[in-house]
Amino acid sequence: MSSQSPSNRALLATFVVDIILIVGYLISAFVPDRRLWPIGDSNWRWWVNWSALSVVFAGFPVLAYRDWNSSRLTDTPLRITGALISTLGMAFSLSALFELGWMESSGREGELRTDGIYKYTRNPQTVGFVTFIVGTLLAVNSRKLAVHGFLTVVIYVLFPFAEEPWLREQYGEAYADYCEQTPRFLSRKSITSFLRE
Repeated sequence: MSSQSPSNRALLATFVVDIILIVGYLISAFVPDRRLWPIGDSNWRWWVNWSALSVVFAGFPVLAYRDWNSSRLTDTPLRITGALISTLGMAFSLSALFELGWMESSGREGELRTDGIYKYTRNPQTVGFVTFIVGTLLAVNSRKLAVHGFLTVVIYVLFPFAEEPWLREQYGEAYADYCEQTPRFLSRKSITSFLRE
């Protein structure tokens, strides 16, 4: 029987999967012919991505529960603020998911969206999920979740770089124009425009 604690096993599992996805998305960004993301019409890409991402997503509640409050870096007001930031981030990410649709959010071909929330950022799901992660890390106060959270932020930041060559190929000049008008993540101008509307 292993002497490893459940939280150590969970951290190890998430760490291995995080690294696999980071390497896969780096390859996708630099060698698009060997891409892992986006999925496109490939069955093996679908299974690899969603199996791995299921472990990534499941790592958050498991590590939060198993390693709750293991760090003394945050106090109660900061933890409450973290919970609010986390909620806002997830709401932003989910609104972008619903606006784009499940299939297109899953890396399948569809319509190029440049309106709604997508007129402020080309990657609102990434912006929202990274915000969710930061808030969750503050709220949960876990050292092990901080490791997984940091690696998950790296994964989400790599998503756009991995999919941009594919998007250029799919949408051509329309995507190039969109890139010139809309920031990859956020800009002062896009935040100001979003808050005014």
